[in-house]
Amino acid sequence: MTLLTLSFSLQAQDYGPIEWDVLRLGYVIPSGDGVGAGIAIGSEVRYNISNTLSAGLRAEFALFGSGDLEGADIGAVGSYSLIGDYYFQTESNKRAFAGFGIGTFGGASVTVDDGMGGEIEASGDGSIGIIPRLGYELGFLRITGEYNLLFAEGSSNYIGIQLGFTIGGRR
Repeated sequence: MTLLTLSFSLQAQDYGPIEWDVLRLGYVIPSGDGVGAGIAIGSEVRYNISNTLSAGLRAEFALFGSGDLEGADIGAVGSYSLIGDYYFQTESNKRAFAGFGIGTFGGASVTVDDGMGGEIEASGDGSIGIIPRLGYELGFLRITGEYNLLFAEGSSNYIGIQLGFTIGGRR
């Protein structure tokens, strides 16, 4: 009986089960031509399966843009993703992690050309995508670097550097 109790205590989870990035703010850099860097805002909730694994849902909205006196290009992407993270350190509230996600991405872009022709061109598309990522938790702050790889032809992949403000989940 003592061995059975000992084995269960070795499997006990030291971190709170639910962790929520109430607000994630970030800087995003698209790989496509014509649209410049932008900002992202989102939220992510995770369930800590064990001290080393978590699974969650991420919602994000990214806005890109560039322009000059003759016109502007504006792009936006909204996404919903399933995310999993593996934590390399499990002894404190400061821990590095690597993760992977898969989700749906919906995008739109608008081009305004005011070279005295007054043209406005708009387009939109949807895609499935994957999200490999690396990051570090610092108590209630979470820093994440992500690459959003979209599979639809003509979609613009983008890199995101995020800062999340987290509730729960701590040791």
